[in-house]
Amino acid sequence: MSCVLGEVSMRLRHVDGQIDDDRPWPATGADVFEPSVPWRTFRWRHGQKHYSGTYWSSTMRDHVVYESRLELTRLLYADFDQDVTAIYAQPFLLSTTADDRLRRHVPDFLVLRGKDVPLVVDVKPRHLLTRPKVNFALGWAREAVLSRGWDFEVWCEPPEAELANLRFLAGYRRDWLFNEDLLAEIREADLYGAPLGEAFRAFPHHPEWRVRAAILRLLWCQHFVTDLAVPLSELHELQQGPAAVTGSGRRDLPPPVKDREQDIDAVGDQAAVHGRESHSGGHVNGSAVRVGVGTRLKYDGEVVTVEEMFASAAGNEVLVRDGHSRRFRLSLREVLASGRAEVIADEPGPASDDPRETASIVLAQLTDEQLDSVRERAAHVNEVLYGFQSGSAEFPAAGEPRPSYAATVPKLQRYEAKAAELGVSVRTVKRWVRAFLLDREAGLVHGGPDRGDGTMGGLGRADLRWVEMALEIMNEHGKESRPTRAKVIRSIGPRLVARYGEDEVKLPTRATAYRWLEELERRKPTFRLSTKRNRDIAARPRGTYGKLRPTRPGEYLLMDTTRLDVFAMDPITLKWVQAELTVAMDWYDRCVTGIRVTPVSTQSIDVAAVLFQTYRPRPAGRGWPAHAVWPDHGIPRTVFVERKALEEGDEEEKAGGKAGVAGPALVPETIVVDHGKPFISEHITSVCQRLGLSLQPARLRTGRDKGPIERFFKTLREGLLESLPGYKGPDVFSRGERPEDQAFFFLHELEEIIREWVACVYHLRPHRGLVDPHVPGLRLSPSVMFEHGIARAGYIEVPRDPALGFEFLKTEWKPTHHYGVEIRKCRYNGDGLDGYRGETSPYTGAKAKGMWPIHVDPDNINYVYFRRLDTRRWHTLEWEHAPAMKFPISGQALDLARKVAGKKYRFPDDETAVAELLERWNLGLSLTMAERRIALRQAREQSAFDLPQTEADEIRALPSVARIFADGSDLGEEAVEDPDVDEPYEGQAPGDDDEDDELDGPDAAGDFYADALEDA
Repeated sequence: MSCVLGEVSMRLRHVDGQIDDDRPWPATGADVFEPSVPWRTFRWRHGQKHYSGTYWSSTMRDHVVYESRLELTRLLYADFDQDVTAIYAQPFLLSTTADDRLRRHVPDFLVLRGKDVPLVVDVKPRHLLTRPKVNFALGWAREAVLSRGWDFEVWCEPPEAELANLRFLAGYRRDWLFNEDLLAEIREADLYGAPLGEAFRAFPHHPEWRVRAAILRLLWCQHFVTDLAVPLSELHELQQGPAAVTGSGRRDLPPPVKDREQDIDAVGDQAAVHGRESHSGGHVNGSAVRVGVGTRLKYDGEVVTVEEMFASAAGNEVLVRDGHSRRFRLSLREVLASGRAEVIADEPGPASDDPRETASIVLAQLTDEQLDSVRERAAHVNEVLYGFQSGSAEFPAAGEPRPSYAATVPKLQRYEAKAAELGVSVRTVKRWVRAFLLDREAGLVHGGPDRGDGTMGGLGRADLRWVEMALEIMNEHGKESRPTRAKVIRSIGPRLVARYGEDEVKLPTRATAYRWLEELERRKPTFRLSTKRNRDIAARPRGTYGKLRPTRPGEYLLMDTTRLDVFAMDPITLKWVQAELTVAMDWYDRCVTGIRVTPVSTQSIDVAAVLFQTYRPRPAGRGWPAHAVWPDHGIPRTVFVERKALEEGDEEEKAGGKAGVAGPALVPETIVVDHGKPFISEHITSVCQRLGLSLQPARLRTGRDKGPIERFFKTLREGLLESLPGYKGPDVFSRGERPEDQAFFFLHELEEIIREWVACVYHLRPHRGLVDPHVPGLRLSPSVMFEHGIARAGYIEVPRDPALGFEFLKTEWKPTHHYGVEIRKCRYNGDGLDGYRGETSPYTGAKAKGMWPIHVDPDNINYVYFRRLDTRRWHTLEWEHAPAMKFPISGQALDLARKVAGKKYRFPDDETAVAELLERWNLGLSLTMAERRIALRQAREQSAFDLPQTEADEIRALPSVARIFADGSDLGEEAVEDPDVDEPYEGQAPGDDDEDDELDGPDAAGDFYADALEDA
């Protein structure tokens, strides 16, 4: 298209939220996008069809947002391109005047390239490009971008096989997960020209699963290249050179077609109408479509016309012309068999959309007696036409042909003879012959093969207007309380009168109306199921179900939280309490990789703890069977045999110990979560960004997006929870009389029971949802499917860094002072801050602003953690009141303690506040629901993270130092307290400003400020 554009301006949104207004578009360089953020945020609504999320890009080393799965495909291709240096999503807002109207447009991506000009990308499905409105918007945006000297691209659906290969290789894009020594060894080996399967087995001194993952990593880096146009297999040959991918980017636009789809449908309908007027089914020659000069085709969403046909060395080819009068050649085989082209029929003939049923469907509805009657009638027709009841002279019956039906007898006399023989009219015999010639035996069925248009189903002769009104009323109750059938029937009559008039629609009898509503209940469930279930069914997609299909372990990690259908015990009041279960599950093999039971509600720190268990599985329980225990490295023993397992006399095995963990260790690539606050919080998003994880939120109120984990919750309830004391059922209708009185297990005990059931039962039980397409019918369990995934895709080892747990803590940006750092009005200090006190950090951004990142565990605020920039080692910073605490205390507990103590003391300090709170909990005085929840979190017996010792902790752990701290000998004899003497708490100690005479009194010998001004 071509249109007159006015002055083009651009607007940017910076990381601090400021908007850079009206930048002149021709003078804008690519360097201005470095500190920018996406122009718009994505909206979520119930019923949307597309998936939005964040993709961790190896090019950007950060998250890049996408609005649909089609946009995600463009991100994969850009991330794979070695020439791409930066990718920005929703980069800017373009504004201009086109056709005397103000136009605005936000491109989907801006791709910066090292050897070429920047590329602006708009992503649209191919079938939308010819719509006038879409075509015009993309057209003027293309002209504006090209006038700047940049490139413009419209991205559509890429080839399926190439996309599947690229998506598979993208799991190996995080470089820090691979052993550099092994990668260097593979690079030095001469593997060019070798098949992929031979390369996997070329290093026998390394485990094959490790070599497989490393070679796939080098394929992503394009050190090796291979043909990505066909699905990857071990027969693919490794080559050298840049990878060649097709993609689906196009630099131009097809011409707009006004109501193109309706026009094409009209052409098809016209051809179908002509076909029904001329012939019915049964004439095979009439169904052929001529392909020649003038034939119109739908090719890749465009209408093209055949102008010439000719033969070539590669076979028959056609020359076609599109709407832009551009001509190109196509293989006739591709036109007819590839699926990318479809012939538009212009001549009359039978079509697939004829309102007729096929002969197989018509005959299948008949009983055996009816089939015999049809066959007998067909034999009579064959005798009238050919003189033989079999229809062929090669299979004559006894006495055939009879004189009345000989070939020499005129046809009309044969009709009369058959009519006299059967006792019917000649007109009836003629009708049989005509139907038989058109549809063979199916045409002789009573009523013919036409059984209506199929829209009424089991409603028989119901008036379509009555049916539409009934469905309309049933749809109105989708979000309301469940109605009765009688109410719906009573509402139908007055509404029909108001819409169509009195006596225009005949109302059925009451029994018939009930029978019709029973049939409509199958289409629109309203009366039988629960209202919640009816809403779920109504929200189902109208078309084919689509879903994410994982191709390897760790590609998608499902995470969700549910309220357990069993009561737990409150360790504070010894009363029942609700519990929530948070679970992480690998979608490929259904292995449960993380479990955490929390009281009342789930927080982001609990979600991070479950994600941490995916990297660091919990230890196996005592007494677990050997087949339920996984090795510490997370690889099944059937895949990787440990050296110590081959050595005789292993002391640990002799002692009967089963060292191992409760599940496999995985490095997830994408986590799929819902829109609960703990899952999409800033804490979880920052953890995913630091660990290189993409984030894919499910659609609103669409449980099937996380179907496997929702099914796990049901299996857990039916397989374990209903057998435990305190089980209350899934709803109020299933609840016993007083199930809360049967609560028996504490929270940590309930968690261990669930973990053991998962390891000993769930992971070893075959699942119907786990299948291998190459071996249909094979029953696979999650543990076996995990081995299958390792054999297929290799195994990406979990990082062995003992400090990995710090990455899952919550990050607070705080300035450093001479006294340390202050978080939630708590001061922390430690030797790790030496050299950084009072300094401005080198971190930039809207949140940093020169402050330092401090990692906090909200469930234990006695300590926070700081990593020095010079040594990259973690250091523990201790709360100033931590020595008075005998156990961890959470941030919520401290806030509550301050609130409670503030009602009793005018100026309470934190030590006083915590003491008051503990005394209140110990006595059980009027605990509110909030206090009970906080107390329950305090009562957990196991930490969420296995944090290693920091530098200060390592010194304290030395045997000699530990003995000194144990007996208190470093404190002096005066400071050693008698552990048997309990001193009463006397309240807050007086400060320096409590008494006026202290200001004029003599300085004490040990006063810290005694010589403060001597040098002044």
